[in-house]
Amino acid sequence: MSTYDDLMGPSLDTALWMPARLPLPSGDEHVPLDPNAEMVVGDGELRIKIPRFSLSDDTHQSVDSVKHLILSTRQFEVPADRAVTFAADLAVANVSGRPADFRRGLAAFQVAELEATKRVFSVCGTTTRVLAMHEQLPGGGTGDPFIHVVESPYQDFGDDFTRFRACAITLDRGSATAVWRVDGRTVYEANGTFIPERVRIAAGIFTMLPIRNGRSRCLEGQGIDARWRRFRVPHATRPGTA
Repeated sequence: MSTYDDLMGPSLDTALWMPARLPLPSGDEHVPLDPNAEMVVGDGELRIKIPRFSLSDDTHQSVDSVKHLILSTRQFEVPADRAVTFAADLAVANVSGRPADFRRGLAAFQVAELEATKRVFSVCGTTTRVLAMHEQLPGGGTGDPFIHVVESPYQDFGDDFTRFRACAITLDRGSATAVWRVDGRTVYEANGTFIPERVRIAAGIFTMLPIRNGRSRCLEGQGIDARWRRFRVPHATRPGTA
């Protein structure tokens, strides 16, 4: 695989990364960048620390849940004749939260196609939990929406995601298969699933508590401190433009 960004700083390269833009029913867009976020880029590492989440919404679940999300400006081909793997090292620490309940704060390395199919594959977690997430977001046109979060209980990571873990997502369009691996171990595999033709890589921080009775429940004084390094894409993948 090839390194996507050397992350030497002093800031994120805007030629390689852009904030996500979430569509709203009104036709407007929401840019999920928490004002409390502290971003540091350098020495091959991206660190985003949100000491206390501030974004919430009582109406739109995506606006309520996505605290910080950046995407690669480049799209990458997922060929039909071979599997391709996207990878990054990720470390996660909850801040003043409850790591056992991932819904209250997690960080993720993602492979996503948000423009048309809205299919997302993520390795994510908390201080103590290593998880795989598989999503079909509303409006994608490839079946009913779903968000599934999976844990492989006998893959023992020592209840420790605070040190860097090698996260990899392999997509095979030919066999309609996606595989999530952490430190070389399979955490989840989805067979017979839709695989988009082109994807972006992403780094994100989220909560996942459903809005209840018209009220957001995501802000409890908690936050996330997450680090990413060595974003990698397949050698054979031809980058496009945004």
